[in-house]
Amino acid sequence: MKKWYSGLAALALLTLIFYGVLAGKPFLQMAAGPLEEFGERGLEQLEGEYITYEVTHPVVSYIEEYYSGDSQRVSKMAYVTYDEERQVFLKIVVPDRKTGGMDGLMKAVNRSEELKASWGDRQAEEERPVPVSGTLTEITDADEIREILEAMTGSESMSTSQMNEQAQAQTGWYMIELGYIGGISGANLSICAVAAGAALLVLLICLFSLGKKQGGRAGGGHSGSAREQLLEKQRVWLEPWCVRGNKRRGRQSALCLIGAPAVMLALGLAVGADLKTILACHLAIGLAAGELMGVAMLAGGRSAFSPDKLIRMFEKSLDKYIPSREEQEALAEDVLAAETDWKVLEKGKEDILYGVLGKRYWVIFTGKGSLAVMDAERMERLETETVSGQVRVNNVRTNYLYYNIRAFYQGSRAKKSGDVSVNFNEEDTAGRFMMLARKRLGERADEVIQP
Repeated sequence: MKKWYSGLAALALLTLIFYGVLAGKPFLQMAAGPLEEFGERGLEQLEGEYITYEVTHPVVSYIEEYYSGDSQRVSKMAYVTYDEERQVFLKIVVPDRKTGGMDGLMKAVNRSEELKASWGDRQAEEERPVPVSGTLTEITDADEIREILEAMTGSESMSTSQMNEQAQAQTGWYMIELGYIGGISGANLSICAVAAGAALLVLLICLFSLGKKQGGRAGGGHSGSAREQLLEKQRVWLEPWCVRGNKRRGRQSALCLIGAPAVMLALGLAVGADLKTILACHLAIGLAAGELMGVAMLAGGRSAFSPDKLIRMFEKSLDKYIPSREEQEALAEDVLAAETDWKVLEKGKEDILYGVLGKRYWVIFTGKGSLAVMDAERMERLETETVSGQVRVNNVRTNYLYYNIRAFYQGSRAKKSGDVSVNFNEEDTAGRFMMLARKRLGERADEVIQP
């Protein structure tokens, strides 16, 4: 198990570092809130800052981006706005569903003076600045700058010739995309934070599990009693079973760690998301889900496939069947005296059964920590039944088949399920158990065993 926990811890640490670098600073800026008061500082001094900028004079809009896979559906609109205080133009990008305020402002501020006067008080309301929060980023792509200048000189532009000349002479261009901080949307920053938090949690769980010492069963094997010897002797088959189970959980954990991110990456590529969105959203969700499922698999395996824990569960089951410690000693001595020929073993994918038939007591242990005890001296009837059928789970029919062996004791009230019942999944194992039972019952076999 240690190698699986070590590998998962390494992945969690890498995830934590990666999202700390990718989204750490933008997330802290988002948590602190945007800078709203920045006085007369120039745009070059505000570059990289998360700010709330008040748009006062947009002059033109154009389509910034279409939805992936749908060239007729607009995703984002770009606006070129004039900053009269700083005498510069900048680009503002907003989702198409949030363009109402910008469109209304652009119409209002670009009306003629006569028309503005005719609108009266309503004009002042429509000229109210539109706040836009995001990271101020420098535009370095020449094609993007050319697109802005072409839009300003286009037929739908409301800019003046003087504005166009000023824009042509402008050397530094900046943009703000609404809700984007450091190039990542606020929603995706939250996803990154969740992914980093999940990675930290998984890392701590792994480190705790690696540092945790395997505690032995209290008093196990030290008293020298037959009962303790019997319980400790089960390690012979329990330990290989637990190793196998933990390996299977490890493979399932690895499948989660690989599968979940792979599925989310494929989804991101399928919808045509940009690289930053894939990393900050799809991969983040995949890694968080994969790591959480992976550590749950490992932790569940460690709990389900622990020899010490299973032996403690055997103890509790034995106390349930036989409360008397004296009778437990008698049972243990009887079972310990049985030779190898009186044992049955059934290995399954999800469970294992190990039975020993003593002269009087027959004990069947399972890989899930339960046991059953049959008392041959008190047995009045031993029945077998082949049980089969179908069960529907999520509209999927699943067949089942098992072999039930149930014992009825003398003087007890008749029960359909018997006083003690055991299920085997393999016909050969059930057959061997009944063959050994017939031998142990001897002359009583024909009387007790019923089809």
